Amino acid sequence: MAIRSSIFVRLMATFFAAIIVIAALGSNMYNWSLKTVKEEIFKSTTAQTTFYLEGLEAEIDRIKILQYDVLNDEDLNKLAIRHSIMDEYETIESIRKLHHRLVSIQNSNAYISDVSAHIYPIKKTITSKKSVNALNTDKFESLRIPEGMKGAQLIMYNGNLHLTTFLMGNMGLSPLYMIEIELNTSVFREALKQFDTYPDSGSILLDMTNGLMIHSEDTPQPFVDVVQSFSNHESDIKLGKISSYRDTFVIAEKSDYLNMVLFRFIPKDVVLVPIESFSVWLWIFVGVVILLVVFIYAYTYKLIHRPMKELVKAFRSVEKGNFDVKVDANQNNEFDYLNKGFNSMVQNVSNLIDQVYKHKILEQKAELKHLQSQISPHFLYNSFFLINTMARVKDDNLIPFTKLLGEYFQFITKNDSDFISLYEEIEHARTYTDIQLMRYPSKLTIEFESSPEQFKEIIVPRLIVQPIIENAFKYAAEHSRGPIMILVYFQLTDERVTIVVEDNGTQLTDEKLMSLQRQFNQAHMSESSGLNNIHRRIQLICGDEFGLQVERSIRGGLKVMLHINARMRE
Repeated sequence: MAIRSSIFVRLMATFFAAIIVIAALGSNMYNWSLKTVKEEIFKSTTAQTTFYLEGLEAEIDRIKILQYDVLNDEDLNKLAIRHSIMDEYETIESIRKLHHRLVSIQNSNAYISDVSAHIYPIKKTITSKKSVNALNTDKFESLRIPEGMKGAQLIMYNGNLHLTTFLMGNMGLSPLYMIEIELNTSVFREALKQFDTYPDSGSILLDMTNGLMIHSEDTPQPFVDVVQSFSNHESDIKLGKISSYRDTFVIAEKSDYLNMVLFRFIPKDVVLVPIESFSVWLWIFVGVVILLVVFIYAYTYKLIHRPMKELVKAFRSVEKGNFDVKVDANQNNEFDYLNKGFNSMVQNVSNLIDQVYKHKILEQKAELKHLQSQISPHFLYNSFFLINTMARVKDDNLIPFTKLLGEYFQFITKNDSDFISLYEEIEHARTYTDIQLMRYPSKLTIEFESSPEQFKEIIVPRLIVQPIIENAFKYAAEHSRGPIMILVYFQLTDERVTIVVEDNGTQLTDEKLMSLQRQFNQAHMSESSGLNNIHRRIQLICGDEFGLQVERSIRGGLKVMLHINARMRE
């Protein structure tokens, strides 16, 4: 029984297919859960990040509004424009009022570290922290806003972020004064700590304009390297999407107004915690299913497969002709009934085969004897007619002819065996052709190939070649007025020997040829003489794939091919 058709294999394949389906569903559920958790964390983290950036934008806007409002301060304008006509008291009073306002701005927002008014005409800088200082020209020029900048114009100076705005003079060469607000970087760091709610998490604020990164001191260096790579356009982290870096999820959101990007680093373990229990139960479930399938496999093998295998093995043994096989019938189930029925069937079939076989052997022997007995009288009649003709014409070949004829009948009247070597059969047929050559010396030409030596080892029934040659004489030589040619040759392979007899007779019609072909192709032939007898005898002994085959010869007459099993031995 082929593996692909085994019921047991199909049953096991069904169980394993079910396991695969269950495992696939579990895997999909696990992946779906992981994806859902990731999306929820992404949505939550993105919302927090966006909320923070929007709040930071609002704070910077408020700071800028305060900054712009100072540009119109009366005391600032007096110091920048009327300083040359102001007395000392008025100047000190204006500086005091301006300093007081700057202090008020500083105290109004936690993100402000210092507020400075740089007054270029008097070369003075008034700050909220140190009151009045000399104007730092280099700092003044460095803090000037570059042309083309949009949004919140943050400028980095000495590692800190600054917001600056200024009022140009009439000539437009240099600002009259500049309002500079230095942002408190430590406040940014404190604000970022609110996002570090998970162990080993981190947050980094990147100023894309100045390349400044703001993060807490305990931020892991690999996170800093990731942000640095992003700043250098060497990272595959995408804005607005969740990305992976080692064992960490990375979320990056950007503020176009501030030109800043906030990075959130969340350990994957934190994400996987909600579904760890689900994963454990999934594997427990798969393990239980596997154990169940193993149990079902063992139980099914013992209950069904093994007895079925024994029964199939017994059937195979019977197919090979062994009727002594017997299967156990002690299982107390359906197989017990089948095994008992099988044993009974084998016994009955064995008895019937024994009876039929013996009857068939006797029948075949009787048929072979009958077929042989039909051939001898047929040739005897032709021989007597030929002797009568030769005597009447006083043919000198009468004596050698009768000698050949005596040898011929001596051969066919032997009773020692119904089978002879193919070599002897061919030589007997050659004797027959010598007789016919003496009858038609001028009209007949025969080309008879010599018998190969291996023909001496092949055993065949008597009189299977001579009747074929006799048939050629009957339908070619005796019914034709022109020269007649008969060819006898052999074709050998390891499996079969083919004896070919061809003639150039003109009496073979297509209807007669088709009739012969139909006779040899029929399973049971009604006629039992001539070529049909030979065909039937060969098939009885060698098998249905052997026997006679006819077709038209290239010389116009009949071509008869006698196929014999080359392995026929004693």
